[in-house]
Amino acid sequence: MIFDMDGVLVDSEPYWQRTEIELFAELGIELTPDLLQQTRGLRTEEMVKHWKSRFPLDPVRPEELMKRYDERMVEVMHTEVQMMEGAEEAIRLFHQKGLPVALASCSAHAHIDAVLDRFGLRGYFDLVVSAAERMQGKPHPEVYLKTASLLEVDPSYCLAIEDSFFGLIAAKAARMKVVALPEPSDYDDPRYGAADMRIRSLHELNEEIFKKLEKIEKR
Repeated sequence: MIFDMDGVLVDSEPYWQRTEIELFAELGIELTPDLLQQTRGLRTEEMVKHWKSRFPLDPVRPEELMKRYDERMVEVMHTEVQMMEGAEEAIRLFHQKGLPVALASCSAHAHIDAVLDRFGLRGYFDLVVSAAERMQGKPHPEVYLKTASLLEVDPSYCLAIEDSFFGLIAAKAARMKVVALPEPSDYDDPRYGAADMRIRSLHELNEEIFKKLEKIEKR
């Protein structure tokens, strides 16, 4: 069982976007909600590279922007971000089943550590993998393939929970089964039809759903 973090375990997406808006506003660049859809789910490095190709960011170096962004988000993770409803219960369900439970995120280790320590979740995970360093970000499947390899489980026997379309594509490219947890406004987006199951809340991951997921995993 592999969980994404942002948008699945913690309701962090609004804070990532707020910080992105504030950071670029300081450079005189206005990022609208429509523009922000272009960088949703990207790693910090990819996000900065994306905007650098579209806006003049001189004289600020991309490395400095990345540093500012990540430092602000570590503080936000420690103080503001809240868990998604049903997140701990969902993790506990799979943990109590004796299944290997992993976290695979494009967030940096500092962000992941802030979340795990703040909410006391570290003990639930057998493995934590960050794609922020030396890996290609989603929708590339590298982080999921690496996670399956470290778990010593064939990717086709893994189940991932993802909120973003990029994450969904990454997990499917790794040949995993996927439960999609889209934002409410994206729930009916036909692109999420690529998932094996679509849910509105982690509260739906109960014993009944677990039996259905077992059937999915065995296909």
